[in-house]
Amino acid sequence: MKRLQLEDLSKQLGFSKTLISMVLNGKGNQYGISKKTQAEVLDAVAKLDYTPNKFAKALRTGKSNFIGLIVADIANPFYSKIAKNIEGVLFEKNYNLMVCSTDENEEKEKRLVEMMINQQGVDGLIIASTFKDSSFYDQPRYSSIPTVFIDRVLPLFNTNYVVIDNYGGALEIINHLAAKGCKKNACFSITPSFISTIEDRVNGYKDALTKNKLKFDPSLLRPINFEKVQSDVEEAITDLLKTQPDLDAIFALNNNIATAILNVLKKKQFVEKGNKIKIACFDDIDLFNIIDRPIISVSQPVEEIGKNASLLILDIMDGKQTNKSNIVLSTKLIER
Repeated sequence: MKRLQLEDLSKQLGFSKTLISMVLNGKGNQYGISKKTQAEVLDAVAKLDYTPNKFAKALRTGKSNFIGLIVADIANPFYSKIAKNIEGVLFEKNYNLMVCSTDENEEKEKRLVEMMINQQGVDGLIIASTFKDSSFYDQPRYSSIPTVFIDRVLPLFNTNYVVIDNYGGALEIINHLAAKGCKKNACFSITPSFISTIEDRVNGYKDALTKNKLKFDPSLLRPINFEKVQSDVEEAITDLLKTQPDLDAIFALNNNIATAILNVLKKKQFVEKGNKIKIACFDDIDLFNIIDRPIISVSQPVEEIGKNASLLILDIMDGKQTNKSNIVLSTKLIER
């Protein structure tokens, strides 16, 4: 069956395509179109089952009203909450959100960016990038697309971004552990370790040890593979309980690692020794409020990240934001 076009509607109703388009876009009152005419158009559209083609609209207006969001892992509660907040703001502004995950894979990120720009024709991008440097986004065909980076920044890249104070949050959590008498604090990092978020948290961890006159022990800094979180965490805990019997705390650099730690410490062979270890996490998730074990955490302002990123990308697209905007939000320590 032939798809009903705007031109077909115009012929059947006897109204211009422009008038019909105004009514369908909710601008009838704005342009003085009578309530009777608007009702006729909407009634006919409902009966004829007309659905406007978003790509045709993009050709007419130069806009698709779609924003692309690319994150490392949408299954991670941190990113899913940010996505929900971004979607809420954009929906109020008549924009739709398209979300994809890179799984910390640079090649996948490249394909997703190209797909969103070339196939979907998005008006702008919000990205938590996996790249080590900015060379990909420096290319003219990408640098011309309105873009806001969130969560992570690419080194030596003058761009728009909304991030949190990763260094300060890590510093605060280790200061807190030290004040509670924890002298031997392990840190479970995550790959890829070059990402700015991870580098800043590790540096905050190291500097906090120094400020509290605690020696940094490289054997207590354990890299956890993004693709093998559960098994790597169990292996690290098994080794630490053997080699570091006086371990006081484990600082997890994200909530996936913290969840894996909790799962491991529930196992029979770890319960007795594991109960003596304090668990801290750079992130705060709902799980921490319902389990018996008290988790010390740093809460990230996900609502503010989502709201700031949304409003910034809209301002860039509308030409209201011409200078590069760098927004750094504060974290909050939660004691349990």
